[in-house]
Amino acid sequence: MALEVIIILSIIQGFTEFLPISSSAHLVFLSEIFGDFISKRNFDVSLHFGSLLAVIIYLRKEILEIILDLIFYKKRDKDSFKILINLIISTLPIVCVGFLIHLYDFDIIRSLEIIGWSTLVFGIILGIADKNLKIIKILKNLKPREAFLLGIAQTLALIPGTSRSGIVITAGLFMGYSRYEASKYSLLLSIPVILAATTLESLSLYSDKGSLFSHEMFLGIVISFITALITIKLFMKWINNASLKIFVIYRIILGIIILVYAYN
Repeated sequence: MALEVIIILSIIQGFTEFLPISSSAHLVFLSEIFGDFISKRNFDVSLHFGSLLAVIIYLRKEILEIILDLIFYKKRDKDSFKILINLIISTLPIVCVGFLIHLYDFDIIRSLEIIGWSTLVFGIILGIADKNLKIIKILKNLKPREAFLLGIAQTLALIPGTSRSGIVITAGLFMGYSRYEASKYSLLLSIPVILAATTLESLSLYSDKGSLFSHEMFLGIVISFITALITIKLFMKWINNASLKIFVIYRIILGIIILVYAYN
């Protein structure tokens, strides 16, 4: 794989993974336009691993609090332990659906038409949720039933172009959580999801042909990590003081461009 392709793919992955704009929409669209942008499976794993490291570093304080709550049993009534339980509940739906898809080798439709429409439609829905924002809840009061509903919403991210972070944030906004709180939960929820996906893919690669670590993978991890960490920090600062309008507009424009290209 050419160096420039490695750099571009790594930057795109790191930049789009945690923004509500869909990383798959960008990567698949570029693959259609430029054949050289088609990524190898082991390289994809390295890109997601880099993104995973970035979100772990950013949320290190919250993760440490969760670990301490697990160690010290008497503190299990604390907010961190409740968040952990909710994260498990939210993760179960997509893990179950994703496992079935992987087990039966079900090929999720990755046509440009599907990607274009999901980018456009879910972008509009995000805009509706953001415009009618009614902040009435905080994350530490998230109920298990709501966590499960967020998990169900997250399964829609298996449709390319939906955006995992975008659909979780959208559902969170509709439930009455602030942009910041919904975005933070989306980041927390990305850890078990990305970890499960990369682990499953790594095991599959190893059983198929044996996966050897390469300089391409190392470079991909480093670049995606740096890009993702910078993006997360900037996004969380932005979302604390501004709306999601810019991402809604971007998704609508991108969706239209993809559809025009697909139907031509």
